Amino acid sequence: MLTSDRSVATDKTTTAWFAGVAVGLVGTLGLALAVGSAGHPDTAAGIVTGGMLVLVLAAAARWRSASAPDRAGTAARIAAGRPDERDVRVHQATLSVVGAVAIVLSGLSSAATFVDVDAAVIVRTMPFLLVLTMVCAFVVVNRRT
Repeated sequence: MLTSDRSVATDKTTTAWFAGVAVGLVGTLGLALAVGSAGHPDTAAGIVTGGMLVLVLAAAARWRSASAPDRAGTAARIAAGRPDERDVRVHQATLSVVGAVAIVLSGLSSAATFVDVDAAVIVRTMPFLLVLTMVCAFVVVNRRT
């Protein structure tokens, strides 16, 4: 009797990954269509370019982690939806650091409005600070784990 070496968890992970890609594609194109129809074609082109770049990089990471799992790094396995236990711990620790920093940043941004810092500057700066925090926390946690 032949048995499949693929587990149910792998099938669920694959289905979830493809569903995530489909949602990302629909979301990117829908947002670009809405922004483009509002009279901002350059912004719509940027949305499509950025969204498609993220989807292509995620597909490349998934392909790499599937074809050579021993050579794929932690970030590639996480992005591909094929993390092991250590990768999950690194991912959770990284996101917990980002969450703690987000709480602190939201408090600081509230206080910054009282000293006449423009709210648009705060809103535009916060995502970059959180992405920088995520990258730094990932590197540190990945090295220490």
